[in-house]
Amino acid sequence: MLHYLLIVSKEGHIHFSHYFTSVETNAQPVREAGAIAKCLAADRESCHFMEDRKNTLIFRWFGPCLFIAAADQEENELMVYEFLNLYVNSLHRYFGKFSERHVLYNIDRLHMVLEEMVVDGEIVESSIRNILSPIQMLDNVAKS
Repeated sequence: MLHYLLIVSKEGHIHFSHYFTSVETNAQPVREAGAIAKCLAADRESCHFMEDRKNTLIFRWFGPCLFIAAADQEENELMVYEFLNLYVNSLHRYFGKFSERHVLYNIDRLHMVLEEMVVDGEIVESSIRNILSPIQMLDNVAKS
């Protein structure tokens, strides 16, 4: 089960966060800061999985953005690692060429794409066409 997904700049600033499980609001900043510090301190060429309390952090760099997912220790790390790639590929397909600017100005769309892929912390969709179809329908309705 996934617990949260963060998109962070190389300076450590959070651009996007999405929680799949409930967490006390005052515990979020501490949890996020710890995860970001661990992932930024890791060598870019090293393993992209690390333990963090009860969770496993799976992280991946895409351009200047660091994507961090926290999952149960029983979760398949490679599946989550590939999920991050699928998420970014879905964003590439939706936006054209996905960049840090899209994260800053289209947070609603990032949440929508993610919610099509993950329900209650479980990855339920892996087809980019099925992920983007409802969002593109909304865009078409908004244009007309």
